[in-house]
Amino acid sequence: MEIEKKVESGVLIFALEGDLMGGPEAEAFQKEILAAIEREQVQVVADLSRVRWMNSSGLGMLIRALISLRSSSGDLRLASISERLRRPMEIARLDTVFQQYDAVTEAINSFN
Repeated sequence: MEIEKKVESGVLIFALEGDLMGGPEAEAFQKEILAAIEREQVQVVADLSRVRWMNSSGLGMLIRALISLRSSSGDLRLASISERLRRPMEIARLDTVFQQYDAVTEAINSFN
């Protein structure tokens, strides 16, 4: 998994690419989230448009980030989720936990 980050309209966007499988990449993502919290950048969007696959560890990575951000009065919104990723989230009932948007722009605008 690769992580690109940028800020748009005051919202931190993480563009994730590859497979979300946990491991060292999950730890790197959590460190990025914690660093963002320290900078008080707690409105975050995860752009999943370039994610090919996600297992339960990948779901756990997103849940950890969500919990960290919400405990700091922030939130993690998911954008551009393929049907291949959406299905495991529905099975785990995480579609009721995460706010999901078809496009990154919609997710950014949801913070306003």
